[in-house]
Amino acid sequence: MPEFVEAYPIATLKPAPYNPRRLSPEAFERLQQSLKLFSCVKPVIVNGNGILVAGHQRTKSLKAIGEDHAPAILLSGHVSTRDEIQFNLLHNSIETDGSKVRVPACGEDAHGWEWIQPDDITAVSRSNAAVQAEIRRLVTRYGTWGSIVADHEGRVVLNNDYAVVVADLKLPLLCYRLSVQEADELMVWLDGDYGVYDYSQLGIKPYNQHWCQMHRLGGDEGTSNRSTTYEQHVLPALRPGQRVVDFGAGELAYIKRIKSQGFDAHWYEPHVKAAGKQNALDIAATVSHIRDLQRDIPANGLYDVVVLDSVLNSVTSLEFEQFVVTACNSLLAAGGTFYTGTRSLGSATRRASGRKARNNGRYRRSLEFLDEDGFSATFRAGVWTTQRFHDLDTLRELMERYFGEVEIRGRADGSNIYAVCRKPLALPEEQRRAALEAEFNMEYPAGYRHGRHRPLVEALMRACKERDGG
Repeated sequence: MPEFVEAYPIATLKPAPYNPRRLSPEAFERLQQSLKLFSCVKPVIVNGNGILVAGHQRTKSLKAIGEDHAPAILLSGHVSTRDEIQFNLLHNSIETDGSKVRVPACGEDAHGWEWIQPDDITAVSRSNAAVQAEIRRLVTRYGTWGSIVADHEGRVVLNNDYAVVVADLKLPLLCYRLSVQEADELMVWLDGDYGVYDYSQLGIKPYNQHWCQMHRLGGDEGTSNRSTTYEQHVLPALRPGQRVVDFGAGELAYIKRIKSQGFDAHWYEPHVKAAGKQNALDIAATVSHIRDLQRDIPANGLYDVVVLDSVLNSVTSLEFEQFVVTACNSLLAAGGTFYTGTRSLGSATRRASGRKARNNGRYRRSLEFLDEDGFSATFRAGVWTTQRFHDLDTLRELMERYFGEVEIRGRADGSNIYAVCRKPLALPEEQRRAALEAEFNMEYPAGYRHGRHRPLVEALMRACKERDGG
């Protein structure tokens, strides 16, 4: 079981190589002021190897105000990297604290740390089932790693969801007591800016994103994971004689089915999974996709239908999102139609607010904690991946930068939203070339690039110049 140490020497802590929060100078100053007012009411979490799992900004702020000790929860044994990350995210995510819990009242002279027994914890209301499920998993595996803050009247003001889980598991609950007035003041401070999630420091590479590919129509099609982009929007609109390309085609299931039905169908996937190898890419297969396109476009022109299915979820940055959509604009004929579907921002926020986590047989998707641009990050199979989320307005704004006619489909509260676009816009030549260079000559592990993209890039530049009347 973890050990609680009320005064742990900060100098002995080794920071983890990641920290999902970024603080502005103003937020850093605010955190220091709150520590001066209330002291450190939330222990930092330390892995069994002495690495600081959660509480990086708190320890920096404590040192800045002259403190050299912090309350700490010492986890016993080895903690996986993925779970270290989850500790950090859940420890920092006070915005997900949706339940209401009460503990016994106490005298006004009580102040500081105490243990509360599970029978004395009352869950007044419950929320955030997904958050609680992840807390429960970590508590079951590592023991009681968290704490709450409560006032003298028994009102829990911080970490209610953690208290619910600990009560359900019949475990003792670590509590820091404040007066009612102090608790009210603390709640005001907690509403302030204590930083934003920031995944840029993780250095997530585009080639890691093949872990995000969804398996489509494999094996028994009646029980497989179907694409709503294709099923609801692309397939009903396809007409005989149309030429189709799937950009970021994943495992090629739908586009190969279209080809088998007699359509002139093509595809490009930069991250083809090597057969029989868990974490390897078949770069030769990607090069074959490029060569097919570079032969087809000069002979037959740009495409009547361009499909971008779930790829917007897997971009690693706003810049790469620009590259992706520019490439799709570049593949589309003047009278063609572009289709894209992506997980909605609503699907991510619902997960944080209590919808159950999902397991699709490939990996257990983590809770999404979003940064300022709608990105979340997840540690899967030993690598970082990222997911990008749009709402109806941001998807429209993105599409209108590249297409003259944009139709947004889907509901704001739905799992997926879609765009159907026509009239590809003329784009600056330097923007188009940079995007095509980036998209068709992706970086692979060890910095490798295949360099087989140039004939295709030139073919697309000429085709777009002709399409746009240049």
